[in-house]
Amino acid sequence: MPMTPERILLMIPGPSEPEPEVFAALAFPIVPHYGERWKIVYNDTVSKLQKVFRTRNEVILLPSPGQTAVEMAVANLVTKDEEAFVCSNGLFSEMIGEMVKYYGGKPKMINAEYGKAVTAEDVKSAVQSSKDASGKCLFVVHSETSTGVANPVRDIMKICREEGVISILDSISSFGGMDVRVDDWNVDFCIGYPSKCIGGFFGATPLAISKRCWEIAEKNKERIQARFLNLNVWRYYIDEWGGWGHPHPSTMPESTVVALNTALELVLREGLDKRYSRHQKAANMMRDGLERLGLEVFPDKQWASDTVSVARVDPKYDERIRAELLENYHIMIAGGLGKLKGKVIRIGHMGTSATLQATSLTLAALESVLKNYPESAG
Repeated sequence: MPMTPERILLMIPGPSEPEPEVFAALAFPIVPHYGERWKIVYNDTVSKLQKVFRTRNEVILLPSPGQTAVEMAVANLVTKDEEAFVCSNGLFSEMIGEMVKYYGGKPKMINAEYGKAVTAEDVKSAVQSSKDASGKCLFVVHSETSTGVANPVRDIMKICREEGVISILDSISSFGGMDVRVDDWNVDFCIGYPSKCIGGFFGATPLAISKRCWEIAEKNKERIQARFLNLNVWRYYIDEWGGWGHPHPSTMPESTVVALNTALELVLREGLDKRYSRHQKAANMMRDGLERLGLEVFPDKQWASDTVSVARVDPKYDERIRAELLENYHIMIAGGLGKLKGKVIRIGHMGTSATLQATSLTLAALESVLKNYPESAG
């Protein structure tokens, strides 16, 4: 399909539409990914990321997709034949279990029904029933975009801390849109993302990594079957080359990082609490509107995410509804994934799309489309 000049309103669970200032940052002159000028840009970006993560832990930028960042955690923190806990209630959390298997680990899945959260009680029961759980890893997705569920990660992190479990938090679709407190919650390895709630561009995934994780990677040095994803390799370049502006083992997407810096400046200027409140209001408005249109919201309301809403639709009309929204109103929403393919629609409200204007426009267009399919509710 050829590109068209029409502007599309992206109401999908990522990528989100950046602010104009972020687009403009891509046109800045190229700064090589090393040297004093780059050192200033990189360090300033990391400093801003620490404020969004709410951490004093070391932050790095991994030039890759979010899934690679999850794989980095697995590669460094889970050793062969070792058990790892995975909170599982959607497609993306299930992928983590697959990653653990690929690296020779033994995933212990803490399952919840699609549409429901994995609770702290579920985690506590699983951890305490496991022999010698202390020192093992637990993976949890903050906002599971396949189902629209937000897991109670603050309470889950508390259990991890009490039981001595290493906590890995995938906050890819919540970072910058929902409260994340790495230090207060004692998160060991936290994964953010540039092009969802933050409103930057794909290509530089931020990670907040605790001292404990660096020490575990050092201990596992001989067993880590990776180079680029090996934290010990990153440690070397941070220590040996960071002084002259190259604290990473590869080329960096320079313009993407500059754009991320601009996006973070806008995030911090708005204020984190105000930003989170804006996302919550947009989410509430979207779900209330979906119900008024006769659609059933998929997740239990108490666990609904503030960055994506999921509703049931009749499989006969799923593709038609989304196609008409795009063709007639230039609004893009997403369909279901995995087990939910054809059964739900997924609507993101992230960054620039987490506004009352974008939400009301989407609901109005959806109402018009649904009139053609009076039996479309799933």
